[in-house]
This record gives sequence, structure tokens and C-alpha cells, in this order.
Amino acid sequence: MEGYQGIVVSAIPTAWLVFFFLIFIGAIYWNYDKRIGFQLLYLTLLSISLAHVIILYFPYLYTVDALLPVIHPQVQVTMTFFAFFIPLTRNRLQIFFCLVPPVAMSLSLVVFWGTPVFSIVGSIFLGGFIIYTFYRTLDWIGSMPEPYLITFSIIIPVFLAALIYPSETYLIYPGILLGTGIGAAWEAFKVRMSVPEEHSYKKVIALLVGGTGLMLFYGLDQLIYPWIPIPHMASGLFLGLWISFIVPLLLTGLKLYQKEGRSRVFV
Repeated sequence: MEGYQGIVVSAIPTAWLVFFFLIFIGAIYWNYDKRIGFQLLYLTLLSISLAHVIILYFPYLYTVDALLPVIHPQVQVTMTFFAFFIPLTRNRLQIFFCLVPPVAMSLSLVVFWGTPVFSIVGSIFLGGFIIYTFYRTLDWIGSMPEPYLITFSIIIPVFLAALIYPSETYLIYPGILLGTGIGAAWEAFKVRMSVPEEHSYKKVIALLVGGTGLMLFYGLDQLIYPWIPIPHMASGLFLGLWISFIVPLLLTGLKLYQKEGRSRVFV
């Protein structure tokens, strides 16, 4: 298992990949559509959390000739992230661009890092299956009462954290999930940020405010130098709250964005 994790880290550090996704998702949440941003954030972090659960409990498939890693977490989360946009595309060219990143990553890992094809295929399947299941059950999820949605959004990351513990480094991912679920609920009931349709300097300021926070509390602390001595779970919880609740609260408090007239379902 240690050798496999070494290959994964050497190829594409998970922390850097997640940081890129958080910046991109934050931009969607603050500047485009809160519902899509929430869905993409939750599914992406759910995928990476499940990948690490698999690594911890079922790291290898035992064969006669070799031990084959069951999944590659970076490929799985990348597939989940970009597959989310496929049902939203309008033509085949857009579908092609959605498939390019996971395919390019998979090929590079096989060719340059010697990652088993079995691991790549398993990761693509699991990442895509998460999105397929989500869209197949979207109507059912949307018809659920908000209290049930809030409850599930809290129970799922707590359950994942219990499975991942005591591997504390990985706890940041269910922590972000938990913070996102709580923050989105608070935002829907208390803040109700309305994302303006027109392109304006306000959206640039929103991205700068949100991105600066992510760089400080995730980029600097997780990738460069741990300057905040708090547990990974708590750090993830704050990051989820930052994206889904604190930034909208700041934007509406500073009068950059307006508030909606009533609370809305956030899924």
C-alpha cells in the first residue's frame, strides 16, 4: 500500500488537484449558480472521500502475478468532476472537452508512471458511476423535504469520517463535505445570496475574496506551510463553510450582491 501511495503522490498530488477544483467550484458557486456549485462541490468531495475509504480498506486486488491497486484517487475524482458537466453540454464538442482531462491524465499515468490499466479503468468507472447515480436520482432528491436533505448532508460526511479515522490527513475531505452541507443550509435560510446575471466588477471582487480565503486556509496551510495548528477535520469544516456560507455572507453584507426574497432548496 505504501508503494502505491508513493506513485499516486509522485504523479499528481491529491492536495494540489483538490485545490484547483475548489477554486473552480468556488467561482461557479459565487459567480454563476449556487445550486450547480453545491452539487459539483459535494459530488467531487464525496468521490475523493470514497476513494480514500477504498484505499484504506480495499487497497489491492490480489492476483497470481501481482497486487493491483483497485483505484487511483486522482483519476476517480477527475472523472467525477468533469463527468458532472456532460449532461449539461449542448453538443458533441463540449462532451469531447469534458472527456479530455480524465483521458489525458489516465494515459499519462499509464505511460509515464506505470499505473496499472486495471486501476485506471476502475477509477473511471467509479467516478462516472457517482455522477450517473446522481442524475438518475435527481428528481427523487429534489422532491425530498429540506430537513431530510440537510440531515443526509450531515450524516454522510460524518459516516465517511468515521471510516477514514484515524488517518487524519484524509479527514479534511469529509470535513469539507460537512462544512458544505451545513453552510449551504445556513445560506439558504439566512443569507439567500442572489448571484447577478450580468458580468460586472462585483463578480471579480467575489472571486478575489473567495479565492484569497481558499489560498490562505487551504493553499498555504495544506500545500506550503502548516501555519494554522488545527486538526484536518476542523480545517475541512471551515473550508466548506467558507465556500458555501461565509463568502456569500460577506458579499451580501458588503452590498455587493443582493438577497433573494425567500429561502430556496439548495439541491
